[in-house]
Amino acid sequence: MKSTFHFLFLCLILLLTNCQQNKELPPNSPNFLIILADDLDYSEIGCYGSEIPTPNIDQLAKEGVLFTEFYTPNDDAKTRSMLLTGTSQAQVPSTNQLQAEVVTIAQLLKEVGYRTMMSGKWNLGTEKTDMPIAKGFQHSFALMEETSNHLGNTRYFPAIFRENNNIKEISEDFYTTQYFSRQLLSFFSKGKKRERRKPFFAYLSFTAPHYPLQAPARTVQNFSSQYDAGYQAIYEERVANQLAKGIHTGIDNLNLPNWENLPLATKAMEAKKMEIYAAMIFDMDKHIGRLIDYLKVSKQYENTVIIFLTDGGISEPTALNQLATIDNSLENMGNPNSMITLGEGWTSLKLGNKGNNASVLFDAAVKAPLIISSPLLKKQAGNKDKSIRTVGDITPTILKMIGIPHPSESYFEDVLSVEGQSIF
Repeated sequence: MKSTFHFLFLCLILLLTNCQQNKELPPNSPNFLIILADDLDYSEIGCYGSEIPTPNIDQLAKEGVLFTEFYTPNDDAKTRSMLLTGTSQAQVPSTNQLQAEVVTIAQLLKEVGYRTMMSGKWNLGTEKTDMPIAKGFQHSFALMEETSNHLGNTRYFPAIFRENNNIKEISEDFYTTQYFSRQLLSFFSKGKKRERRKPFFAYLSFTAPHYPLQAPARTVQNFSSQYDAGYQAIYEERVANQLAKGIHTGIDNLNLPNWENLPLATKAMEAKKMEIYAAMIFDMDKHIGRLIDYLKVSKQYENTVIIFLTDGGISEPTALNQLATIDNSLENMGNPNSMITLGEGWTSLKLGNKGNNASVLFDAAVKAPLIISSPLLKKQAGNKDKSIRTVGDITPTILKMIGIPHPSESYFEDVLSVEGQSIF
């Protein structure tokens, strides 16, 4: 009798496992494109009040939902782990690696028939078992570390780029924002026609506008003299823009450094920093526009959900490596051999890390931008969502939109459960 029970129990497990493996996607399952900016603040794109032109991101907000109470941890890697898993317990303590007991959204979607691809910054471990290809991404081009140069292949920050499992040498004209975008575009066209007909899950993880401040000179020139008025003037402009949009953070009395008391040479250096920083954001928006154009031309845009957010990490080093080859002169700022950070004055304008909300799933929360946009959400186009949301909500939102259960809901799966809630 006992052996019969064990046999029946085993058959039940096999049956349930087989059902899970053979689960078919509903017809016309949506594509998903997650775009993650690096160290971008709540107030630094146009639709959130910035003076920096970001027309493509702004258009996504017009066609989708803009979130005004979205929070991430004040930690780069933890934000990324929560984004891809839906749980704040995803990381191994004291490292950036993912726990063995978590599954990523890429793994879950790959199992049910999605094409999965990523390009950009990874920062979730550097061992072979930590690589994107081991975490569900069929195609990947990844910066494995937290930081690298943006321009050129002379790297003052030790960095390894990998295409799938292989180390990838980068060219002399390398520019992170452009290269990450192009790599993702190349993945869209990989594989046989039958493979390309599958829905996709794509993750584009920029390093802009993370330090060091570097951008092509032709883009920086677009912002010449725009920041000569200083910190207070830009802050007041952003607040006025936010008030007009109904999304002011309510942060006042920032105790900004007095611009008028700065020496002329310091003013010039400070203004140039923001010119470069704005150029990095402008270029990121431009390449997002090119991705959107591709999706429209390839007739995939109408069935694609685009999720734009930032990683919440906004800390800066007090000093960068002062090698003899570094040239931080005013004339050379923004070039491959300059190592400039935004600095205390302009960083004080970052409003996201001020006035944290205690009702989130983690400590040291940062208010960040989030836009979810798609022709599939036409009825919600242009809406502002003022509910408290977190980066842990992204994975359960995607699963619900497809109708796929998380494996933690199964008695037979030993994985960490999601803490986030579906937004829709």
